[in-house]
Amino acid sequence: MNLRKLACIVGFGVAICAPSASAAAEKLALGYVSADAVYGPWFYAQEKGIFAKHGLETTLAFLDSGTKGMQALLGESIEICACDGPTTTSAFLAGADVRFIGATLTNLSGNVYAAKDIKSPADLKGKKWAISSFGSESHSAALASIKFFGLSPSDVTLVQLGNQGNRFAGLESGQVQVTTLLPPVHSRAEQAGYPKLGELPKIAPDFLSVAPVTSTKMIKNRRAVVKAFLTALAEATEAYKKDRDGAEAVLQKQLKIADIKNAKLAWEYYSPLNSSDLRPTERSIQYFLDQSKEEKAKSIKPKDLMDLSILDELTKEGKIKSK
Repeated sequence: MNLRKLACIVGFGVAICAPSASAAAEKLALGYVSADAVYGPWFYAQEKGIFAKHGLETTLAFLDSGTKGMQALLGESIEICACDGPTTTSAFLAGADVRFIGATLTNLSGNVYAAKDIKSPADLKGKKWAISSFGSESHSAALASIKFFGLSPSDVTLVQLGNQGNRFAGLESGQVQVTTLLPPVHSRAEQAGYPKLGELPKIAPDFLSVAPVTSTKMIKNRRAVVKAFLTALAEATEAYKKDRDGAEAVLQKQLKIADIKNAKLAWEYYSPLNSSDLRPTERSIQYFLDQSKEEKAKSIKPKDLMDLSILDELTKEGKIKSK
């Protein structure tokens, strides 16, 4: 990864929503990197005013991809990113000042769907597999699935098609024969009769999918703000898992879901997977180090990519419940 390119501030259209906050509130710029229900607790904290409750005036920007999210974080146009594991690990290995400070989803989510004439994973040999882009979570999902199925990466051709809608369209048109899809998009594949070859939480149960990521500079200079953020995020995650109707309404609004049934499907799938103690596992980070082709990855430990000191404080103070 080219660190200089990564660190530049890029122009992008952002969708920002912010509840009203008092003049004394601390401003905090947040970002998320795909229009998916995996960010449910983040949406909930923003919509329900939980960040504001803890003295924060937050904006939540949609950055469209993990790479753009990391660029914005390094360019300081956002201060905390709801980033994925592959992008953050690659940036760290390239020398970027980034750290995982928690986690809201530590499972690889979604399912593997294939063309209707494919009956088993063995039938995937010689076929095309759609991912969003190289280095993305969908790329990692494809590699994990291929290994789980007992295949080699050379057995399939990876095709970059972008977001889930594009990948599903590619499956429908026959451009590709297999891809991974997340709720609620996965319901379209199931309704259309595409066979499900595997469930990603079972394929990769320790996978850091969504995590708050920031810089050591931010932790040092605005530690109280980061602490308030993590307190609010933990509270929001716990409430999101219990407030089904409220959570579904938030998902429907934030993701512009026309049919509430799809919002219900998304909440039902993700709420059990969301981690209210915000604690990532070392194994979920080691996964990406093992996948990396960077020589440096062999000497890096998962703890080097994390700063859980504030999370430890909150757990000790009883503000976040440990499992």
